[in-house]
Amino acid sequence: MKLIISLLLFLIISCEQISKDEVINTIENTKDVIVEKTIKSPDTTEKIDLKVEEDKVNKNKIFYLIGEPYYIEGVKYVPEENYSYEEIGLATFYDKELHNKRTANNDLNKVTELLGRHKTLPLPSIVKITNLENGLSLTIKIIDRHDDNTSIIQVSRKVAQLLRFYKNKITKTKVEILPDPSRQWKNVTMSINDKDFNNTVESAPTEIVSISNIDEDLNTLEDKTEDIKIEQPIELGFEEVDDFDLYLHVNNFKNYQEIKNIVNEINLSDKYTSENIGNFYKLIVGPIDNKTADKLLSTFISKGYKESKLILN
Repeated sequence: MKLIISLLLFLIISCEQISKDEVINTIENTKDVIVEKTIKSPDTTEKIDLKVEEDKVNKNKIFYLIGEPYYIEGVKYVPEENYSYEEIGLATFYDKELHNKRTANNDLNKVTELLGRHKTLPLPSIVKITNLENGLSLTIKIIDRHDDNTSIIQVSRKVAQLLRFYKNKITKTKVEILPDPSRQWKNVTMSINDKDFNNTVESAPTEIVSISNIDEDLNTLEDKTEDIKIEQPIELGFEEVDDFDLYLHVNNFKNYQEIKNIVNEINLSDKYTSENIGNFYKLIVGPIDNKTADKLLSTFISKGYKESKLILN
């Protein structure tokens, strides 16, 4: 509008020989050009809205994650791709407090699915988990990190129920990564985030198109399957397992007197021994039950003994 007024004044002042009709025509033509350019130019707000929508889509995509080293109560963990991973330790489970919560790699925790949380394995990974107290095993998908020093893995409530340690809340377990399925999930997850993932090949042309009554067919199918509940088949394995005893190893005591002091401080009633290993002493507590092990490990870590771990023998 300012441009139109300026042009009008310029024409009136400096071009008196131009007729009034010519001035009006010039103004109208200028308005048309401005309107045309305004329509053709992309609106800034529209650009921002599109960018926001694109960010939302990307934000909801699951991605492959290894991650940087991190600490839990002073204990360092280094995530890595380790396709020969196998470890024995304690397993716990998570319940509805994490249901439908986003994971570290933007997946969703589901307490009703065969899922798990691990401190160092890539996200996602596929592992076989075996309950060493009854021999039951399952294949599950690792989708998140967890923040518990005492357990090597946290599984969903569904897994705990199937492996039959839901009531006890904790169990001795063996976790083994399955290399080929884990690599496949890595490839799938990385492909999802490829910028050309949503591009599709156009279908081949055809001369004859057959059209059926789709709505009627779908309604018939819905009527037939209304009461049918389809679930993913679960392969619950079983294997012979050894009877393991659980011990707590606490390292880096300066001398035996330091061991005696901490034992008295926490009122340790379980059987223990000590070893002199070069420049430091080690405290060995056990055999102990799962819940005692869980409590004692947390206690020693909180007291500053970060190199404490549970051993199954």
